[in-house]
Order: sequence, then C-alpha cells, then structure tokens
Amino acid sequence: MEAVEDVLRITMASGSKSEVVKASTQIQGALKPDPVAAGDHLSEGLYFIDREPLRGFYTIDVDEMLVEIVNVKQV
Repeated sequence: MEAVEDVLRITMASGSKSEVVKASTQIQGALKPDPVAAGDHLSEGLYFIDREPLRGFYTIDVDEMLVEIVNVKQV
C-alpha cells in the first residue's frame, strides 16, 4: 500500500500527471513476465526499475511467487 501512496503523492505534485500514471502502469507490466530481468539488483533481494519519471523499488519472494513494489520515487 505504501508504494500506491507514493505514486499518488508524486502524481498530485507532478506537472505531468499522465506521465506518472503511464510510468506506474509500465512498471507493473514489466514486472509481470520476469521481475528479475525487468530491473536491476540493488542489494540483498532489493531490485529497482526505472520508467521515467519514476523509479520503483521491489522485492521478489521466489517461494511465495510474490513481487512487492516497496517504494516509488521520482527520478
């Protein structure tokens, strides 16, 4: 839920709201088929993916087959 709040906050503050929403959708779509290949490994199970103007940080739980976007920042 925290990542959703991040996207909403960035969207409201952004001059280009449609670009933020588009980037958020692109991040979600890119992670579905192969989250490991979609982003870059940062450290200890934390990955990031860039879709201008956003950077999403996410974790992958292989056992549970779960990808969790834990934070979203404006690039």
